[in-house]
Amino acid sequence: MATLEAFRAVLDDERTPEIIRNHIIDSLQYTLRNHGQVFTAKEVEWLAVWDDARIPLAASRELKKRVVEPG
Repeated sequence: MATLEAFRAVLDDERTPEIIRNHIIDSLQYTLRNHGQVFTAKEVEWLAVWDDARIPLAASRELKKRVVEPG
């Protein structure tokens, strides 16, 4: 969770270059879509309410997978 909080802090910092913001968002989106199991349920729920539409969309999909798939 600390890493995700650090990413959030970087994204919220107005001084962060746009290329860095895009890289963080793209990386999180990719990881959620392709390796979502590395995140805890709490992390995915937290990501699902971020203000960039790409992250909540990917997080919501991961949450739905967890409800449908047993385990």
